[in-house]
Amino acid sequence: MRRNLSSAVLRGLASLDADTLGAFFRRALSGRRLALCFHRVADVRREGELLPKLTMPAEEIDTLIAFLLAAARRNDRWLTVTFDDGYRESAEYVLERAPRRPEVEWLYFVCPQKIELQVGFRWDLAEMRRRDDPALDIDSIVFAPVQPDAENLRADLQRLARQPEFALADVEVCERIQRLPNAELGNHSNVHCRPILLAPDQFQAEIAASARDFARLFGPMRHFAFPFGVPGVDFGPSHLNPLRELGGIEIWSTEPRPYTRRERELGAVLPRFAIDGTRSWRTSVAHIAMRSLLTTLPLRRALEMR
Repeated sequence: MRRNLSSAVLRGLASLDADTLGAFFRRALSGRRLALCFHRVADVRREGELLPKLTMPAEEIDTLIAFLLAAARRNDRWLTVTFDDGYRESAEYVLERAPRRPEVEWLYFVCPQKIELQVGFRWDLAEMRRRDDPALDIDSIVFAPVQPDAENLRADLQRLARQPEFALADVEVCERIQRLPNAELGNHSNVHCRPILLAPDQFQAEIAASARDFARLFGPMRHFAFPFGVPGVDFGPSHLNPLRELGGIEIWSTEPRPYTRRERELGAVLPRFAIDGTRSWRTSVAHIAMRSLLTTLPLRRALEMR
């Protein structure tokens, strides 16, 4: 019932004329900052794509960003656009678009060891295997136990990254992003495992190893994005300690809400809207606006008092 109601509200908001939708977004954002999280960029989806929500056409991303910037009517750098996982086509998108949008902060999160060794991701392996076995249990591949120090030595994952549809950016491409004045690289861990699935000592070792690899390849780490990234689901408070001990890091999640300027401090957990690539840009605006409105302080207090 609640899901159907939310879908109906989103459809209604998305159908508003551009000026009204923009005014609603501007009021819902209420002067706060916003970070968007994308993954893959493609105008045509792969046949049998396992995670279609992770892919969005370039034109839809362009239109979404342009609309948000115009609707906000602000002169400060309030919008951050991030890409996770380090796919080649998303790197090419950032290299092309970031110079056109100097008012936007661009963050490109990579798994440093995967980038260096060119090693693919488990969900892409599951997609490949499902082509031969439609009844395949996807979770048995994606969330099977991980040995972080051996994960990126797997021959099947190494072969995967050589497939054009799963190609990753290489070190040189990432360095080109790093040289852009309004873009930075961030660490996304070496093996991209949900932190809750690792023992505490495994997670601490994974963070330390990925920080060393990132620094060796790209310089000191200033940003880290949790894999999968939902607070309380994919990671908990204890997973923040190894990151905060490193110092000087901004930590990013996929909690869908805007944030205030004061929240953006070292060691704080910053939110990002993970954009559903199967939605239109209008529906994405409606979703961002609705979630932003639900996190305004007066409304939250009213709900807590009920």
